[in-house]
Amino acid sequence: MQNVFQPGSTAKVITASAAIEHGGQTPMSAYTIPYQIVRGGQVIHDAEWSPGERYTIAGIIAHSSNIGMSQVAGHISEQTQYHYLRAFGLGEPSGLGLPGESAGLLPAVPDWAADTRYTLSFGQGVATTAIQMAEVYATIANGGVRVQPTLIAGTTNSAGTYTAAAPSASKRVIQSKTAHDLLAILQQVPEFDAEGGQPWGIIPGYAVAAKTGTSQESNGKCALCVYGSSFIGMAPGNDPQLVVSVNVQNPRRGGYYGDVIAGPVFYQVAKDALATLDIPPDGAVPAKVRLTAP
Repeated sequence: MQNVFQPGSTAKVITASAAIEHGGQTPMSAYTIPYQIVRGGQVIHDAEWSPGERYTIAGIIAHSSNIGMSQVAGHISEQTQYHYLRAFGLGEPSGLGLPGESAGLLPAVPDWAADTRYTLSFGQGVATTAIQMAEVYATIANGGVRVQPTLIAGTTNSAGTYTAAAPSASKRVIQSKTAHDLLAILQQVPEFDAEGGQPWGIIPGYAVAAKTGTSQESNGKCALCVYGSSFIGMAPGNDPQLVVSVNVQNPRRGGYYGDVIAGPVFYQVAKDALATLDIPPDGAVPAKVRLTAP
C-alpha cells in the first residue's frame, strides 16, 4: 500500500485497451517490429528480437514488445491514454483507507516529456502500488468493471450473527468484449513462457491468463540501475475467481525477468489459493489467439 514501483510490461494491457476502444485497433492489428525505434527522442528496444518479426497486438502483449506497444500508443491521444491509466486506478488511492497509502505517481499530461506517452505504454515513467496493479487485472477478470477493493467480507456480532459487508462501489472501465479479448490474449502467455523454460503459469486443470513484467528502476543512487520483476495471473482463465499479483524489487540472484523471479511465487500462491478456496478445475483449454501476422 505504501511502496511504489514501475509496473513494466504488466501495464501494457492499459494502452492496448485504449487503442482497441478509441484508436481504431483490434487484437489482430499488425505491426512490424524493427530492431529499435526512436520515439520522442527516446531509443526504444525489446529484450529479445529477431529479424522479420511482425506481431498482432495480441502478439505484442504476449511477446511483451516495447517497440510494438510504442507503435500502438501512436493511435491514441495523450489525453485518452492518461484517462485509461486513471480509469484503471493508477495515480489515485485504492479506497481501502489504510493509513499511509500511496496514490502512486502518474504525471498529468501537461507535465509529459516528448517520450512519456511511449514509455508509459510499456509501464515506465509511472509508479504504482501492488494493490493498484492487482486491481488492473481484477478489472479485466471482472469483465471490464472495476470494483473498489476491500479487506472486509463481513462482520460477526457477539451473538454469532454474520452480516455481509455492503457491496463495494463499481464502475465500468472497458467494454466487456475488450476484457474478453484481453483475457484470451493473456491465456497465451503461460504456454509461451513454458516453451522458454518458465512454466509458472501452467496449473493443471486451469486455463490461466497471465502477464509478466520487468522494469528498470532508480534506487536513490543512480537511475535505472535496479530491476523490478512482476507476474500477475488470473484463474480459472475463462471465468476468473482469483487474481494473484507478485512483484519483487531489486532481485539479488537468479536473474531479473518477471517470469524467472516472480513466476515461481505466483505458481505456488495461486495453486495453494485455488485449493484453499475450493475453486474446482475448469478443465478449459486456453484460447488460441494469433500472435503473428503475415
